[in-house]
This record gives sequence, C-alpha cells and structure tokens, in this order.
Amino acid sequence: MPISSRLLSITGWSYLVSLLLWLSFRLLFFDRFWWLALLNTTAPYLFLPLVILLPLALWHRRRTLFFGMILGCLLFVMWVQPRLHFFSKAVPTTPAGSLLKVMTFNILWSNQDYDKIAQMIRQTKPDLIGVQELQPNQLSNLLKAIAPDYPHHTIHPVDRFHTVALFSRLPIETAKPLPEPPVERGIQAIVRIGDQHLNVLVTHLAPNNMPLLPIDQFIAETRDRYARRAAEATYLKELVQQRSLPTLMLCDCNLTDTSEAYQQLRKHLKDSFQERGQGLGHTLFISGVPFPVQRIDYIWHSEELEAIDASVAPDGGSDHLPVVATLKIR
Repeated sequence: MPISSRLLSITGWSYLVSLLLWLSFRLLFFDRFWWLALLNTTAPYLFLPLVILLPLALWHRRRTLFFGMILGCLLFVMWVQPRLHFFSKAVPTTPAGSLLKVMTFNILWSNQDYDKIAQMIRQTKPDLIGVQELQPNQLSNLLKAIAPDYPHHTIHPVDRFHTVALFSRLPIETAKPLPEPPVERGIQAIVRIGDQHLNVLVTHLAPNNMPLLPIDQFIAETRDRYARRAAEATYLKELVQQRSLPTLMLCDCNLTDTSEAYQQLRKHLKDSFQERGQGLGHTLFISGVPFPVQRIDYIWHSEELEAIDASVAPDGGSDHLPVVATLKIR
C-alpha cells in the first residue's frame, strides 16, 4: 500500500473515531466539561474534514474508508437538518393591528456609524429594539440618529464600558436591571401595547472571546465563561417560569443552538428564528471571514406570543447582524 494511501486511512479512521467519540460524550455529558462545551459550540465545523476526506477516499479507491466517510456525512445531515430552514412555515393570515415587530442587535462597542445603524432600522421598522454593547456615553448620539421614531427608551443604569438598552415606539411603563450576579448585563421592562402589557428582557450573556486571551488564561477563562452562561440561562429560565405577562427576550446570548444552555432556555421559551426563519440564521462575523459563522443572537418568546416571521436583518456596521421577528400576542 502506498504511503499516501496508508496515511489517508490512518487520518480518515482516526477522524471518524474521534467524531463518534465526541457524539458519545455529548450524549452522555453534554456541556459538563469545558472542552466538551467548546466542541459543542463549534459542532457544525467538526464535520468539515469530510469535505477533504470523502473525495480522497474515492480517489484512492479506499472503499471501506469511503463508506466510513459516507457514515460521517449521514451524521452531518442528521445533525444539520433540524437547524437548516429553507422555507418558513405557513401561518394563518393575521390582522395587521395585532402584530408586533421586534429587533435584537449587538451594535458593537466601537461602532459609531449611527447613520448606517439608523438606515438599517428605518429599513426594517421594528417597534422594539433591544441593543447590546451600547456605550452609555454614546446614548445621546444613537437617540439623535433614530429620533423621533423611538420616543421611549431605557438603559442599564450601571455605567460600564458597554451595556444593554431598549428603544421603543410604545410606552415603557417600568424598567429595572436584572440582578448581578448572575446576569451582568440585562434589563427587564414592561411595555404597554394598547390595553395589554408585555414583559421585555434585553440581555447580553457572558462573552465567547476566550481565543483573544493569553494561552495561560484560556482554560480557566473558558471554564468560567461556560459556567457563567449556564448560571445566566438557569436564572432566565426560572424568571420566565414566574411570569404573569407575555414575555419577550432580545438577547445576544453568545451561545449556539448546539449548547446545553440553549436547550435550557428552550424548555420555557421559543426561538423565533427556529420557528419561522430561513437558512442558517448566522449572525456573528469573525475577523478575516467574509460571512457570518454562528447564530448567537436570538429573539425568544413565551407561549402567549406567536412568531409570524423571523429573519436576519441587513448589516448595521457591527460584527453582529441584527435579528428581526414579527410576533402576535395570542
């Protein structure tokens, strides 16, 4: 057997065994260990080696290895199929007056292109906008750009480097910060819609920027970030359980739908894009990649609300794309 063919066999079978081991550990432990949680976060990309190994196995006529790679492809299809939405589900015709359009948008702390932000907002025309990474000293500039369409707003009262805020066409009757810990950046507001009230949460969960840290801090910080997000998700899940009003959460959750924290939130909230969106819905850009690579921004809602439509909105100058959803209060 030629050396290249032997190396291909070793590489291919080692990869397939590793893939099956990961799926087994995920099934048994989910995100219990930091390294497993990290693998689960990047899950779709763990199947990328198949793009190279499958044609190579065919080219070298390694029949057994080829069928092994076909097994890997079947696992990928089973994995991605529930997360890929080519067509929105049909919904009943709904009177326009009963609809509410909302947006979540991490504007990026360094993004001061307020004309571009305002243009994107005017194009999508949401009634409520939950933003993350707003610098408090830039609030007046953002208000000036989107005025007078959004006469009501509330911002997290702690003057951090960046924080969360809610902008609304509708009256905001009360607002308060979520307790810290566990939620470092979060507000809860009661919004009035005619003679009804809506409980609105704007949240920004623990970030995923561990790769930017020095290597000697990586493991400790990764373990800490996943633990913090798990605590935040648990708190938010319990908060939603206690609701007395229809609830909406506009969230840069910094987690993917392959994570355990996502599954915790899904127990009591519905993911608008998962219900009504099309495509993968990726919202996060990373440096050097010309397309978004992960879906980490969400519009969650309680069962009293029904998602009519959901989509990723145009670019607003950030490293995140906005998410927009149209909802109906049942």
